[in-house]
This record gives sequence, structure tokens and C-alpha cells, in this order.
Amino acid sequence: MRGVVSGMVLLHHAYSMAPEVASLGAPAIDRAFHTLMHFSPLRVFEFGRGPVLFFFVLSGYVLTRALLRNGSPGLLAFAAQRSVRLLLPVMASVGLSVVLWLLVFDAGLRNGALKAQVLGLWAQAPTLADSLREATLLITDIDPIILNPVLWSLVHEWRLTLLPPLVLLLRNQPGLLLALASLGTALGILGGANENIVHLGPHLHSTLLASCYFMLAIGSGVALAMAGPIPPVDRWLRLAGLVAAVALFGMRSDLAAYAGSALLIVLAQQPGRLRQALRRPGLIWLGQVSFSLYLVHAPVLVAWLFLLHGSLPFWAIIASGLVVAMAAAAVMHRLVEVPSRRLARWVERRLELRRPAAWGAPSRTGGDRFWAAEGGMPVDPATREADDVGAGAGR
Repeated sequence: MRGVVSGMVLLHHAYSMAPEVASLGAPAIDRAFHTLMHFSPLRVFEFGRGPVLFFFVLSGYVLTRALLRNGSPGLLAFAAQRSVRLLLPVMASVGLSVVLWLLVFDAGLRNGALKAQVLGLWAQAPTLADSLREATLLITDIDPIILNPVLWSLVHEWRLTLLPPLVLLLRNQPGLLLALASLGTALGILGGANENIVHLGPHLHSTLLASCYFMLAIGSGVALAMAGPIPPVDRWLRLAGLVAAVALFGMRSDLAAYAGSALLIVLAQQPGRLRQALRRPGLIWLGQVSFSLYLVHAPVLVAWLFLLHGSLPFWAIIASGLVVAMAAAAVMHRLVEVPSRRLARWVERRLELRRPAAWGAPSRTGGDRFWAAEGGMPVDPATREADDVGAGAGR
């Protein structure tokens, strides 16, 4: 699922970069295209928000499953591990964007022919302060994100996924946890976070309220993991759930996206053709590199457009750019993401060893016993790896 959704984000940005389609001179065809892209589930490629929210829900789900099974290393160790795991690839993506800007940027094209097709990147020459602010995720809506537009979601992903060890205090009460997450979302709305629109906020305190707004996204995944595996259902009910999930993602509603995300996570684990399709090697590979793909695709696509503008038709530039973005993601995954994951595990083990026993956090084996006692599904090495990696944001 992570691979499918990261592909949707990639296609959304490719579609966003396309120049506005001129009328074809055939009213029926123009009307049909407009209807498909604005009033059908295909609008997800124009709206683009649903797939990002899916990563929030998935992060809450896989991180909680790992904690329930393995126990908590303690808040400090877990927070340090998540910070290393997320921030090192973020820093690398910001550095890549700076290098690409130095290599291919053309101010005339940026402010002229390509002004509406560069996803907001490189609106001004990046300074050291810009690079540091984005690399450390200390960004607001007032300070334009000029090096990587996807980083807004990592701000909330980082903050909110530092908290899952606390859910072990409520591990038998998923309903109460959902209620608390809903209160957090309500607090964000009361603080000025516009529903279905909010990204960050004009000031640092506004970004904190925006993070509160997204608590229900993470909380939905946490509660789903705490509820345990869903028993197998019949084919027709699975089909109805899939249709409902597609419809929910076609809505311009964050709450609908959360519900659709939870449905997809459940359906992906049900026996049947969907699970078989998701186990294809290509999708598994795409899922493995999805976090890196999320981080590098925007600057790579825009740099490719600068490099080849005027040499090839736009569609050829974008089509080849998608391939280049996936290749860049594979390199990023191997050279940055995998080492950062190993370093994150090492940091977690070091801090966990120094944690006083009196802290009383559940042991690693205690987590295993709890998951087994609750009737958890058998765990294979691939599942352990998926839970350990987390969604990454987001993705």
C-alpha cells in the first residue's frame, strides 16, 4: 500500500506540473475530462491531499503494532530513533535540492515559461538560513518552502510519531484513544487550523496547532492497531469496502481520507486478489523506496524540466522524469535511508541500555506476550521489517 500511495503522490505532482489543458474543440470531450478530474475519484490526482493523509494513518498503525509486539524502549530512546530516522533523509533531500538548483536553475525560465509548472520550488535563491530551516523542519507558511514542497507533512509526521510509546498506557482502550485524538483535532480547529486545507501556519505556534489538527490521522492508525486484526470477511464485503475507500478518497474531506485509509489498511490484509496484487515484486520495491521517493521526486522532476525544456515535448520530459525520480529514490534509499535506519536503531539501543529499570516501560518480550494474548496475527520477517521502518510519510 505504501508503494501504491507514493506512486499516487508522484502522479499528482506530475499532473500539477502540466500546463492547463486547452479546449480540444469538442465540448463533449472537454466536459467529460472536466467531470472525471473534478467530480470522480480521479480528483485525488488533482487534490493530492488524501495520499499524504494515508501516510499519517499508516504511520500510526505500523508504529503501534511494533510497540505492542516489542514493547517500548522509552520515550527518549524512541524519540531519538524517530528523529534520526526521519531527519537525516530530510536533510539529504534539502541538500539535493540545493545542488540541483546550482546546476540547472534558470531565473528567466522560473519567472517566465515555467513559473506555473515548478511546484513552487526555488521561488528565490536559497540561503543558508532557508536550508537549515527546511532541513530541521522549522518551517511555517510565512517562510515559503523553496527547496522541497513536501516537507510540510514531515513537520507533523515527526512531531506526532514521537508519542506512540504513550499509547501503551491505553492499549486496551482504542475508543478512548480515538476520543483523545479527536479532542486534539478539535483543539487545532479552534486554534485556527482550517479543515481540509491546513498545511502549517503563519507562525511556529500555529504549526503546533496544525500538528494537533492531524492528531486524529495518527490516532486512527493507532486505534486500528490496538483493536487487533480484523477477521476475514467474504468477497462481496471486501469489494464493497474497496468501493467505499475509493469514494472516500475522492472527497475533499480529511475525515473521509482517514476513514478510507483505515479501510484500505484492513482490506490489504484480507485474503483475496487485492492482497495478492499488493505482493507483486514491483509494488513491494516501490514501497521500500517510498519514503525516499516522497522526499526527492519534486526537486528531481523540476530539475529535469529545467534541463530538458525546449528539447522535448512536455509529456516526454515528465514521463522520463518519473523514471529518473524513481532511480534517484533508489539511490537515496541505498545511500541515505538505509544507513540512517541503522544509525537510528543503534541510537535507540544505546539510550535504551542506559534507561533506568525503574522507568517501568514494557519490556520487548512483554510486548510480544501482549500481542499474542490479544490474538495477533502471525508475524513474518517482512512484516517485522515493515513495522520497524514505519510509514515515513509519509510517508
